[in-house]
Amino acid sequence: METLQKFTKNGNQYVMKRQYGFGLFVVLGMAAFAFAGVLTKNTTMIWIFGILTVVCLISIFINHVVIDMYQKEILIKNALIIPPVRIPLGDFVNFEVVRTTQYFVTINVSLNLYYMKNGKELCSGVAQGLTARSMQNLLNEIQEIINKDEHSGKI
Repeated sequence: METLQKFTKNGNQYVMKRQYGFGLFVVLGMAAFAFAGVLTKNTTMIWIFGILTVVCLISIFINHVVIDMYQKEILIKNALIIPPVRIPLGDFVNFEVVRTTQYFVTINVSLNLYYMKNGKELCSGVAQGLTARSMQNLLNEIQEIINKDEHSGKI
């Protein structure tokens, strides 16, 4: 296995490194709208976009993905209020890279994980970015981590 670029290994756990690119892009956009509210002396705009800026900034530091090979599961924490999702490796259905474009410009690329729970297919976001290549590299590394453990020769 090559050296890990998107994950750090802690024993049997692989913790995804923080992805600041897309999140900071959104935070800077919200902050720009808040600053525009200051320039136009629009108090409502200042409060709304100021609060959204802070919430998005906090969300960047709360999001995390952990692949636990001892428990054979992936732990995904995506939102402030929603609890973390534990997905056993046996419940995986597939991964999906979704690219959103508008007027031929890529706006967002996200990596989603589909899994089965109680007979229903559910989806959880793993990461977001600005390029499909970065999400594909992340997906390749996740599959490499999972496949490495399956073929490690453990009894």
